[in-house]
Amino acid sequence: MMNDNLVRMTKQTFALGIDIGGTSTKLALVGASGDIAKRASFSTADCADEHEFFRHLFEKIVEMLRGGVEVKGIAAGAPSANEQQGTIENAANLPFSPKVELVKTVQERFGLPTQLVKDSNASTLGEWHFGAAKGMKNFMLITLGTGLGCGIVANGQLLGGEYGHGGEAGHICVVPNGRACGCGRFGCTETYVSATGLKRTVFDLMANTMTDSPLRSKSYMDMSSRHIFEAAQSGDALAKKTFEMTGEVLGRAIADMAAWFEPEAVVLSGGLAMAGDLLFLPTIDSLERHALAFHKGHKIKVLPSALGENDAALLGAAALIWNEHQVWVKGGVNKT
Repeated sequence: MMNDNLVRMTKQTFALGIDIGGTSTKLALVGASGDIAKRASFSTADCADEHEFFRHLFEKIVEMLRGGVEVKGIAAGAPSANEQQGTIENAANLPFSPKVELVKTVQERFGLPTQLVKDSNASTLGEWHFGAAKGMKNFMLITLGTGLGCGIVANGQLLGGEYGHGGEAGHICVVPNGRACGCGRFGCTETYVSATGLKRTVFDLMANTMTDSPLRSKSYMDMSSRHIFEAAQSGDALAKKTFEMTGEVLGRAIADMAAWFEPEAVVLSGGLAMAGDLLFLPTIDSLERHALAFHKGHKIKVLPSALGENDAALLGAAALIWNEHQVWVKGGVNKT
């Protein structure tokens, strides 16, 4: 006999949201009101190429659909997504060929309507309709994971750009001739403000200072942003300085980006944003010092995600499917 949870799931229709990241790929069955009924994940970083990635993805999708679950469609958020073509192109942090046909490959395998959206735009949609930016007309979402993603809503419209690549704030140069970036440029924001950037900063500090720290016992390959966070929480001076330097760069970058379109708020999401005050306080301080005069006085709010780690992109991607089926309406979800 089916258990009660499975019975309830088979009576409800879902969208399957997928969040493709450089470290892991997450999946969720999402109802029309934003409820998540089931989750799954696998390591993207452990995939040698897109073929191995699709093998793991298909296995997880089959697992999610098991038991007669009704799914209206599949939508994925991914870095370097060409939303018009349904492809992932030249993704700096994914083990893929220069061009991967994601929508075509998934749709042919499962026969379900499939859409692709840039990962940061997926998170932006999630926060806009369900989270910290609900009801706002001008805001910016910055996702801090393996890299740095950005989504922008201006005058109540999601900024896409001519080819769907607008809002690539992770690849704005903040340090001329600075750190090498996976995109091929140097000094990009994400090389300083991301989980990877945090690790690079702590190793720069260890190379250029004599400050004692338990982090010195770890190799670059063994170090993670969580180790730095835990050290900072315990009062380690080197780790705390790392977060201060990261917040300084992020706050200055937000001040510059705010000059473009004057957001009401900036929402920070992703694993690195979970560091809380360690990151938020130096970021807000830097923003206030570098902001234009008419933006000073903390007029631009810096907010944490209201959806919990990793949920914004899943919810935002799934919203694309509900919109396709006329469930999504301006300002929220039609629950009738």
